[in-house]
Amino acid sequence: MKISIVGATGLVGRNIIELCEEYFDTSVEYHLYASKESEGKTLQVNGKEVPIRELSSKNIESCDIALFSAGGERSREFANQFVDKGAFVIDNSSSFRMEKTVPLVVYGINEDIIKNDSKIIANPNCTTMALVMALKPLHDIFNLLSIVPVSYQAVSGSGKSAIESLENELANLSTPGSAPDEKYYQSQIAKNVIPIAGNITENGYSDEEMKFSNESKKILDIPDLNVEPSNARVGVETGHGIFCTATFEKDVDVESAIESLEAFEGVEYWKETYPTPLNAQGNKNILVSRMRSGLTSNKILNFWAVGDNLLKGAALNAVQIANHLYKNDFYTK
Repeated sequence: MKISIVGATGLVGRNIIELCEEYFDTSVEYHLYASKESEGKTLQVNGKEVPIRELSSKNIESCDIALFSAGGERSREFANQFVDKGAFVIDNSSSFRMEKTVPLVVYGINEDIIKNDSKIIANPNCTTMALVMALKPLHDIFNLLSIVPVSYQAVSGSGKSAIESLENELANLSTPGSAPDEKYYQSQIAKNVIPIAGNITENGYSDEEMKFSNESKKILDIPDLNVEPSNARVGVETGHGIFCTATFEKDVDVESAIESLEAFEGVEYWKETYPTPLNAQGNKNILVSRMRSGLTSNKILNFWAVGDNLLKGAALNAVQIANHLYKNDFYTK
């Protein structure tokens, strides 16, 4: 099997490499792609130095699976070129998520929608991914009608430059002038909360908030799901947290809700302590706590969920999908 990793030098790309080493045997042949600046450098995969190629049409080789994490512009330009070379493309950008013919997949929830002709498969938004992992088992027993999610998104969701900015701001707060003072966000993010994540759209909501709405409906297959989202950016390096108010058709029971979460692969329910982004960092599972029934209705559940946005929110889900393709012989059919 041949696997291409597009955006191999980025935060998610490096996680993809590590997870591929875990999920696939050493017989896999890897092709690594990144920007022109990285061409000629190498990255280690299974203890071997693998050269990095510039992502360009002339450098694309045939492969079985291509894992994309290089931004929407590159996905739109190059994804179909990999498909033309015979690959299944698993794309981490938002470029294809809402196309009707493209499956939007969270492994553990709806990987069964992938078909032999699903040559492009979309990875959902990292915050949406964490939330729907908690919502799916609850929906299965109570029938979900609406959600009010409020997310607190870590800076790593914006990439390496945002992490460097946070580190520099913290350094300057401790020792003024000790680090560059250019800020990634319009406001200081260190020791702060910015009440928007993403870019404002015409309706006054951010694009990140609209992803919450649009993608949740598609993943859970609830077209008429009511979603009232709000997102903030917080001075945390990794780990997106979400408070969610979920309303169901049936009367809810907190103990049954917790039992359903505990039985759902990829989710942990914490009863004694409250998981934070630090607990989620490096953890493959989505961590849920503070499950409680609504104050105004016996059809409401309120809870907290947090996940590593670079793992299940991005790299891990992509590799789990790739492993699903591999185990079910999709690329040989």
